[in-house]
Amino acid sequence: MNYVEQEDSIFLEDFKVWVHNPQREKYVTAGRDCMLNCSILFESGKGHVSFGNNVFIGQSTILCSNSVVFENNIFVAWGCYFYDHDSHSLDYKERRNDLAQQVKDYREGVLFIQNKNWDSVNTKPIRICEDAWIGMNVIILKGVTIGRGAIVAAGSVVTKDVAAWTLVGGNPAQFIKNIPIRE
Repeated sequence: MNYVEQEDSIFLEDFKVWVHNPQREKYVTAGRDCMLNCSILFESGKGHVSFGNNVFIGQSTILCSNSVVFENNIFVAWGCYFYDHDSHSLDYKERRNDLAQQVKDYREGVLFIQNKNWDSVNTKPIRICEDAWIGMNVIILKGVTIGRGAIVAAGSVVTKDVAAWTLVGGNPAQFIKNIPIRE
């Protein structure tokens, strides 16, 4: 099963979509003239990733359980990670259950996250707005919106929304300066 619905985009050699516990046919949509070289993982069998038109994604990873949206005219460099969920519960007892289930599943020869309880994991959508540029080795976490024309400096960890037409950087990402708008 392909899992991708697309108009006229280019999928480079490292483009892959993995869906654990699939629940439908399509998980990814891509518009026109995208160049995608990313890995997309749907661990829970839920979620959707959407690429608008004219989007470039270098060798990066998207982990989706809710929604990750890339609008139009976006550049994402290599080594970036987009997580729209926490991966595990904040409750230590639930994390203990996760580990015990992973060990059990692995020993039984099934995918070690196949029976994970995703109901205890926080998820929030990610949105990358038009004309944004994400530098290499950036991590963008759940619930973040990167505003139109914003730039995220290489190596940043983004935990909060980024205003339109600004440059942010660091861990956690902080405002550096405004970007002049040329219309």
